[in-house]
Amino acid sequence: MTSDPALSPGRAFIIFAIVIITLAIAAALNSGGLPTSPGTGTGTLTGNVSIGPLCPVEPCTLTHDRLVAAYAARPISISTTGGTVVATVTADPETGYSVTLKPGTYIVDIPHQGIGGSQGLPETVTIRSGQTVRLDISIDTGIR
Repeated sequence: MTSDPALSPGRAFIIFAIVIITLAIAAALNSGGLPTSPGTGTGTLTGNVSIGPLCPVEPCTLTHDRLVAAYAARPISISTTGGTVVATVTADPETGYSVTLKPGTYIVDIPHQGIGGSQGLPETVTIRSGQTVRLDISIDTGIR
């Protein structure tokens, strides 16, 4: 009489292990997903930027090119908490800025030179995979 290989103890153990693993994965997915490492995927940092005053006397009439140049003169720097710059973006006067980043904690700042600046910067932001963080920036030129 020969034994049936479909009922061998080794094969039964493998089937049992597959069932347990399948149940564990189903439970993890049902509870909100499998854990991911902090470095997976990307997130977005976005916001509006206002700069002013741009003229010492109101009303201020600047050409669109001069307005764009005022924003270009104040690039937004995104760096790691260790000080490594990972991105520099120039805001658009109408649409603001948007940058895709890996998950992590970053410092957002602008150059500090001469008069003016931004009381809200530097600012620390945390980016998570698949999420958007909004940071609106107001820059005072110091023009009076």
